[in-house]
Amino acid sequence: MNNGKGLSSMLRTAAVMIALATSLGMLSACSPAVNEEPARIELRLMETTDLHAYMLGFDYFRQQPTEAHGLVHTAALIHAARAENPNHYLVDNGDLIQGSALGDWVAEQGVGYVNEHNHPIMRALNYLQYDVGNMGNHEFNYGLEFIEATAAGANFPYISANVLHAESEDTWGKVSEGWDNPMFPPYVIFDKPLIDQYGNAHSVKVGFIGFLPPQIVRWDLQYLQGKVRVRDIVAAAEHFVPQMRAEGAEVVVAIPHSGLRNYASYPEFAEQASYQLAAVPGIDAILFGHQHQLFPGSPAYDDLPSVDNERGYVRGIPAVSPGYWGNHLGIIDLTLEQTRTGWGVVASAVSVPAIDERKDEQLAAVLMAEHEHTLAMLNQPLGAVSERISSLFARIQPSTAVQLINDAQTWYAKAAQENGDLPADLPILSAAAPFRNGSQHADDYTVIAAGEFTLGNLVDLYVFPNTLQVVELTGAQIIEWLEMSALAYRQIEANQPLAQPLFARFPSYNFDTLSGLEFAFAVSEPPRYNSNGELINAAARRVVNVRYQGELLDLAQRFLVVTNNYRAGGGGSFPGLDGSTLVYASGEEVRKVIADYARYNTAQNEGELALDLQHNWQILLPAGATVEFRGNDSAAGKAEALLVEGLHRIDQDSDGYAVYHLKASEAH
Repeated sequence: MNNGKGLSSMLRTAAVMIALATSLGMLSACSPAVNEEPARIELRLMETTDLHAYMLGFDYFRQQPTEAHGLVHTAALIHAARAENPNHYLVDNGDLIQGSALGDWVAEQGVGYVNEHNHPIMRALNYLQYDVGNMGNHEFNYGLEFIEATAAGANFPYISANVLHAESEDTWGKVSEGWDNPMFPPYVIFDKPLIDQYGNAHSVKVGFIGFLPPQIVRWDLQYLQGKVRVRDIVAAAEHFVPQMRAEGAEVVVAIPHSGLRNYASYPEFAEQASYQLAAVPGIDAILFGHQHQLFPGSPAYDDLPSVDNERGYVRGIPAVSPGYWGNHLGIIDLTLEQTRTGWGVVASAVSVPAIDERKDEQLAAVLMAEHEHTLAMLNQPLGAVSERISSLFARIQPSTAVQLINDAQTWYAKAAQENGDLPADLPILSAAAPFRNGSQHADDYTVIAAGEFTLGNLVDLYVFPNTLQVVELTGAQIIEWLEMSALAYRQIEANQPLAQPLFARFPSYNFDTLSGLEFAFAVSEPPRYNSNGELINAAARRVVNVRYQGELLDLAQRFLVVTNNYRAGGGGSFPGLDGSTLVYASGEEVRKVIADYARYNTAQNEGELALDLQHNWQILLPAGATVEFRGNDSAAGKAEALLVEGLHRIDQDSDGYAVYHLKASEAH
């Protein structure tokens, strides 16, 4: 419920609309002369996406203000963009309530808190008078009841065309038929007055249709199994866009929480489908997201056919994606012209302005109480660490950050074995990845200094609210798991005089390494899989010399592997991980498991969190090769670089990253 705030806001909005309609009625007498140009309307579409609960321009990792992100800064751009054009719609494209510590604190309070106080992030969007919201995949991280309570606090509609309620255990999951029982309205059509170049008001029907990644049924299996159905994004557009047109929509705007990808053959239920949406007849503009990229502008979109990455067009359709965490505002300006059959788009322009130091102080005040509660939560001590915990070189060699996650997961699974919840006769391995390893910016690394260890450090160490799960696999399947991790590296050639780039465009959160085994990545070999988990080089083997307890791995031996719900349910398209190998789902967030482990460990070690870094894997470079990669250039980064044999800092690039070279003759 909204404590009356939602109602009062709606009444104020209604009063403004009545006053506007009255003034527009007087303006309508000023009609154009017979020979003047046809009526035209400049319509502005504004988008935020992937805010991930970053509201206040505050870095919760370092606990200090920042001008690099935050909705309070985006709000300044929103206000300015509105002032330039009275004809506008403001859209949020999902992944809104999860990601920052503020989102974690609210989720920890539960549905009761949201029902009583309204979700603070929803209060923020109400304050900014958003027109429509689309669901992203991370909205489902806290369960269906939490989503419903959160969306109920919005003073605007939420939409999603491809997620539906399941009628039974037999009808849940990815389905190819049926549109009944939608979880949210698939689309909304607005009919508010817009002003033409002569000052006349016109009723123009503008429709918005939303989509989310079908992969939610795997990524949040524990909440959605037996309860949710998903349809393919393109199939949903092909079904509903004609309906929108038939209902009078003169402009149709697609809001896919989905990125751009050109498939040789489009697979049903594709995660990235915005490129294919652009070919669906009847769509006039696309506001997309999910990949945390800028469009136009990101190099990730440079080589896509029929994509104009400078002006912002996908197969001729204006499209925008404004980054992440509110660091940009997406804007599409449409020029509408009136014809005998209605209004149509005749011109468009796309822009993605970046935020700056300006911010909305009133919006900050709306969120301040929950922000202060969040800081109190983060500063709860768990103990102390005797050495730095970092992910600074976690794709070069084993790191203390990944080791701590694996130690905690292994500790939990062994306790489950003792309690009889897991088979006692199977050995336990653990898989984890470096979540923060430079993908977002030059300081996007986990660095926890020696000394006090707090809950806030867990937010730095483990970014997502994943839950702990256990899969049962053979040795052969485990090697295939590691072969997918090996996609983190480019293929390196021997005896090359120039440094070769080492890292491929591969998310660090998919670079799993397993504790309990020893192995090496032979990066001179070609990849065995592509990023979809499809076998592309059957003879290729990049994961070599895999050993368990000193002996070559028995491919038939069975193991329990502790991981998270995202990976166990198929996230990242790892072979053999699609939910079918799951043997245990704890329901415990991995962050809580790490916190419990830290408390237990410190109690056993006189208040100190003990770490024993295991150097259980290595990169094998071919003879005569030198590789180049970017890393953190802080004092901690420079200090750790000195401990990596064969590593040399070369320079700092324009983005603030250190440039490193690593030589094969010196690499382990």
